[in-house]
Amino acid sequence: MVLEKDGEKSTILYLSWPPTVNNYYTHTRNGVFISKKGRLYKNAVESEIREQAPSVHITDRIAITVYMFPPDRRKRDLDNYMKALQDSISKAGLWEDDSLIDQVYMYRGEVIKGGQIVVKIEESGIILPYEILPVMLENKIE
Repeated sequence: MVLEKDGEKSTILYLSWPPTVNNYYTHTRNGVFISKKGRLYKNAVESEIREQAPSVHITDRIAITVYMFPPDRRKRDLDNYMKALQDSISKAGLWEDDSLIDQVYMYRGEVIKGGQIVVKIEESGIILPYEILPVMLENKIE
C-alpha cells in the first residue's frame, strides 16, 4: 500500500513472519546458502510485495519502521528476524539494496496467530553529524 500525506510518500507492507537469521541460512562444506525455510520465506515475501506494491522500486535513502507481531509467546530476540526480512525485501526488488536504510525502528506487538510483520517505509531523515551526539545525549533530544 502506498500512501501520500502532505506531499510525503510512504509504503506499508503486511508480510509473513520470517525465520530467524539462524534458520535463514544453512552452512555446508561448500559455503553458506539460504536454507529451504529461507527460500520459502523469500518467495512468500516476493509474492506479498508483488500483490501489495507492484510498481514500487525505491532508490533513495529510507527509514523503516517494523511492527512485529509474533506467532506465539516464546522469548524472541527481535533483531534476529531483521536479516531475513530485509534480504527478502531486497530480493523482491522493492528497494535497490538494504544499504539504503538509514534508520530502523522496531516494535514488538501482541501475539497473533501465524505472526505478522508490518513494515512502513518512508524517506530517510537527516544523517546525524557525530558532533551533535553529546548534545543529544545530554539534553535527551529525540
